[in-house]
Amino acid sequence: MNIMNYCESCRAEHTYTIKKELQVLRFRGQDIEFERRIAFCNNCGSLIDVEELENETMANVARIYSEKYGMTSLEIQNVRQQFKIGVRPFAKLLNIGPASVTRYESGSLPQASHLEIYRRLQQHPHVILEFFNRNKGSLSSRELKMVETALDAGTIAENSIQTDEQIIESIYKPYEATDLAGYNDFSLEKFINMILYFTTNGVLKTKLMKLLWYSDFLYFKRQTISITGAAYIKYPYGPVLKDHDIALAHLQHMNVIEVDERTNDDGWTMMMIKASEPFDSTNFTEDELETMREIEEHFKHYGSRKISEYAHNELGWLKTEEKQPISYKYAEELRELN
Repeated sequence: MNIMNYCESCRAEHTYTIKKELQVLRFRGQDIEFERRIAFCNNCGSLIDVEELENETMANVARIYSEKYGMTSLEIQNVRQQFKIGVRPFAKLLNIGPASVTRYESGSLPQASHLEIYRRLQQHPHVILEFFNRNKGSLSSRELKMVETALDAGTIAENSIQTDEQIIESIYKPYEATDLAGYNDFSLEKFINMILYFTTNGVLKTKLMKLLWYSDFLYFKRQTISITGAAYIKYPYGPVLKDHDIALAHLQHMNVIEVDERTNDDGWTMMMIKASEPFDSTNFTEDELETMREIEEHFKHYGSRKISEYAHNELGWLKTEEKQPISYKYAEELRELN
């Protein structure tokens, strides 16, 4: 069966041929060399944007990065073992399947949100109490007694524990009322519900980051204030939320979203973000909702690579240093939607 895809050059759907090329992409400050599969139109020979291949590329780059610069299986093992907790109760506390914990400790690549949890526990062991207080109801009586003994939970002050909500707010509140937040206070409810809006039917993480950025920046261009008050950073693949992996990990822990690492027929993985709660439109004004609808409609046929390339032509991305916050002042030069 010949698979067809839309060709921008031909302005029509055609079959395509996949070729492999050795490429180097910069990801999180590191040069990642890998073999990339690219599609070319069989009619005109132009490069075709095939979302599955772009998902594959992003997944491969992230995987190679994690293998080289992430946590080793021994480090992952040590995170659990420092608490002297078994695999099954540890998995219940983190709301991760025990099979996943076993795979991670055996060398499999954790999905980004899980890796972020492990990093937090490695750097701030007391955070285990946050997970314990939230998920201890899932433990059996025997497991509960064992974990309580292991953690000696009563010896750590309650005020040393931050909730998921507080951690997310701590990322963005330092920028409140500045040009890096769109001269607005950070609204956790708007932040959560804008993410819910764009993830109702599931969306890939790379595309989600661009949809959020365009919504906040386009609204700022028109109203001189952002919608959510969130700060965005320049990354190689375009603008992203500041500390986006941390924010998504905590939203997942709050059961606001699901992070689904999918594997296609060729064995490649992609990260899909899907809402776990209904979107609440009452948090927004009609103008804010209209801006979000415009962004959704304009980019509905864009794949991850295409929307990233589109964002790369915005002055805010071009003028900002890598891994630095993007000023909302650049929104004045943002392209209007056609």
